[in-house]
Amino acid sequence: MLISPAKSLVSGIFDLLLPRHCAVTGRPLAPDERGCISAEAARAIRLAAADYCSRCGAPQGPGVGVVSVCGRCKDFKDGFGTSEVVAVGDYEGSLREMCLALKFGGARAVARPLAAWLVAALIDRGIDKKIDVIAPVPLHAMREFGRGYNQSALIANQVAKALRKPMLPRLVARTRATERNALLDVPTRRKNVEGAFAVRKRMAARIKGKSVLVVDDVMTTGATIAEAARVLTKAGAGDVFAAVAARSTVGADSA
Repeated sequence: MLISPAKSLVSGIFDLLLPRHCAVTGRPLAPDERGCISAEAARAIRLAAADYCSRCGAPQGPGVGVVSVCGRCKDFKDGFGTSEVVAVGDYEGSLREMCLALKFGGARAVARPLAAWLVAALIDRGIDKKIDVIAPVPLHAMREFGRGYNQSALIANQVAKALRKPMLPRLVARTRATERNALLDVPTRRKNVEGAFAVRKRMAARIKGKSVLVVDDVMTTGATIAEAARVLTKAGAGDVFAAVAARSTVGADSA
C-alpha cells in the first residue's frame, strides 16, 4: 500500500521532533527502519529455529534438530502439562533487552516483533493448525493496573490476529497476588504460583474440548505455565500448548 505524501510528511515531522529509538540499543532509528528495533539488534538474536526442545522450548545447538527432552527440563519429570512449548530463543542479549523493555520500559511496540517470531515458529511446527483459542498468562489486577497493561496479553493479541484465532484475554484469572518468580528459587517458584490461577466460570464452556495456546513473555522453570495448564485442563480444555518470547534459566531472569 502506498503512503500518501501528506502522511509521509507528517511522519517525517514526528520523527524529527520525537525521534524513535531502538528498544535494545537506544540508538535513533532511521526513517526507513520500520518497527521498534534496529536491524543489527534483530540480527543478534539467535532464534530457536529448527534446533529446539519440544517439551520446554529451549533452543539447542546448531544441527541438533528437535529433541523431546533436554538438559534444561530433564529434572522436571512431571513436565509442564503442555503438549509442546515454543520459544523464540534464549533469554539473553537483544531478546532479553526486548523482554525487559516490554515488561518494565513501557515499550508496548516490542510485542509485535516478538509475536511475529512466535507466529513463524508456530506455523513452521504445525501448531497453528492444532490450536483453537489463545489466552495470555494473567497478571494480578493491581500489578496490571500499576504497569498499565499485561505484556503477555499484548503478545498474545498479536499472535491471535496473525493466526486468526479467538483471543480470550480474561479466560484465566489471577486469584491472588504472588511474589515475582525471578526473585525465588526453583521449589519456591512452584509454591508461589500453586493455586494462583483459575479459569473464569462464565468462560469455561468456551474451551470444553478445545486446544488452548497459553502465551507468556518469559519461561524459566515452567512453574507458571504448568499451573496455567493445570487449571485449563481441569476446566475441560483439550491439549494445552505454550508460546513464550524467551526461555530463561534460574538467575538469568532476575533483572
